[in-house]
Amino acid sequence: MKKVYLIKSSFVFLSFFYLFISVLQAKENRLQSVYDVLHYKIELKILPDNQEIIGSNQFKIRALRGFKSISFNLFRQFSISSVIYDKKVLPLSRSNNDCIIIFPETIKKGDTLSFTVHYSGKPTVAKNAPWDGGFVWQKDSNQKPWVGLACEGLGAASWLPCKDQWDDEPNSVNVNLRVPKGLVGVSNGRLLRKKSYPDGTDGFEWEVSSPINHYNITVNVGDFKHWEDHYVSANGKILSLNYYVLEYNLAQAKTHFQQVKRMLKAFEFYFGNYPFYQDGYKLVETPYWGMEHQSCVAYGNNYKNNKYGFDFIIVHESGHEWFANNITAKDKADMWIHEGFTTYSEALFVEHQFGFPRAVQYLIEQKEKIKNESPLIGPRGVNFNRPDNDNYYKGTWVLHTLRNCLDNDTMWFNTLKDMNEYFRHQTVTSKQIEEYISVRTQTDWKPFFDQYLRTKDLPVLEYFLVKKDGLNELHYRLKSPVRKLKLPVKVTLARDKYEFLVFEKKWKIIDLPYSDIALFKFNEGSFLVNWKKGYE
Repeated sequence: MKKVYLIKSSFVFLSFFYLFISVLQAKENRLQSVYDVLHYKIELKILPDNQEIIGSNQFKIRALRGFKSISFNLFRQFSISSVIYDKKVLPLSRSNNDCIIIFPETIKKGDTLSFTVHYSGKPTVAKNAPWDGGFVWQKDSNQKPWVGLACEGLGAASWLPCKDQWDDEPNSVNVNLRVPKGLVGVSNGRLLRKKSYPDGTDGFEWEVSSPINHYNITVNVGDFKHWEDHYVSANGKILSLNYYVLEYNLAQAKTHFQQVKRMLKAFEFYFGNYPFYQDGYKLVETPYWGMEHQSCVAYGNNYKNNKYGFDFIIVHESGHEWFANNITAKDKADMWIHEGFTTYSEALFVEHQFGFPRAVQYLIEQKEKIKNESPLIGPRGVNFNRPDNDNYYKGTWVLHTLRNCLDNDTMWFNTLKDMNEYFRHQTVTSKQIEEYISVRTQTDWKPFFDQYLRTKDLPVLEYFLVKKDGLNELHYRLKSPVRKLKLPVKVTLARDKYEFLVFEKKWKIIDLPYSDIALFKFNEGSFLVNWKKGYE
């Protein structure tokens, strides 16, 4: 009884917690829902010795409804010296990380306007980036400053005044990083110009011409050496490749990063063109493991390949360019879109390089890490980061299972390609992705997704064998809380030959044309299910 009570208590606590957070955020978001972010112009001075930043962000926005006041986000540890609109200082009030400004006149629906927030302070220091977000202030082996940023879970408001919502991406961004002389400042997109300032800083102005999620806007500072290469796609498009690494790692990096072209070739084969040709592709060496910063992938894996012969960080974080950066979840509840598809991209890279059997081996190793502790889709509207590995490993197995249930690789890979084009540079919900896959493959996958995304447990396939006339009679059924679920999986219906058998809620019977029970097998490398011999 005590155990049951504790479980119920935990459930009630979590329910109230999510409700409380939801109410708070609904209050804050009302003043953000009235406008759409069009562009940011960010000026940022990095002071490594003080672990401080001084800067401004010019918002360009469009009114979705008429308003007199709006809000944006910035963590409380930052001072805001002024908010300037039309050469006037706007009244400002702050509550938690919410900043409310009042305009001198009512802004009408459809109007576009700009205002600039000037601020300074010490950003949160990451204890264990990228999982624990914030700035990373380190020194390289030559004792020169080496600075990075990762804020996916913490939020971009931890360093930047912004509308910190996943469902509203600025269409473009300019970032001017001012860093101590002799160092290099690297951000997203293309380098427009470099400028020296009288105060002993160098400025590096970057331009992102594509929509970008707030947590992907990044800051890197170091004694970097740069070189440029290019990749030519199968259809002749030329993609610029830029690399920024610590000076003493230059020779090693030039050899190690050659695998980037193999990665791009594989992912373009499966997912379509790299989504940000206009902004280029960039790897920058960071003092933490890695992060998918759009067109500026953070790399910190010490130039190591895994036993499959590739660098996990290069492949995984670059896979996010398609899933997270090109197609972005509107809500953290749908994080499986980011991590499930991207973890699946690793297996597809292995398949492209070494063949399908090797990819299945890779997937089976990932399968062992699945926990099934909660549904993949979490509570909505609470901006709550769940540290759940199932978004990665169960997510990839959901897709692998779906591919094998469909049993049509041409259609499957065309679906992945078309999906990246259909939702190009958009924010989406899981439901949109699910419905698109159903329509594109001409199959209703709703019960399938309800099972694997909205319940925590796996479907159970029950079976038992009965000897009959010297052969075996297979009795089988599906156990699942999803009413309309039917699951096609492959078993040995003939000797050493896998064929599809559709499991449903009712018991069914089929004769097997062999007498040796040991010959009955199921394809464990292709389907994410629990098998149960016998019945209740």
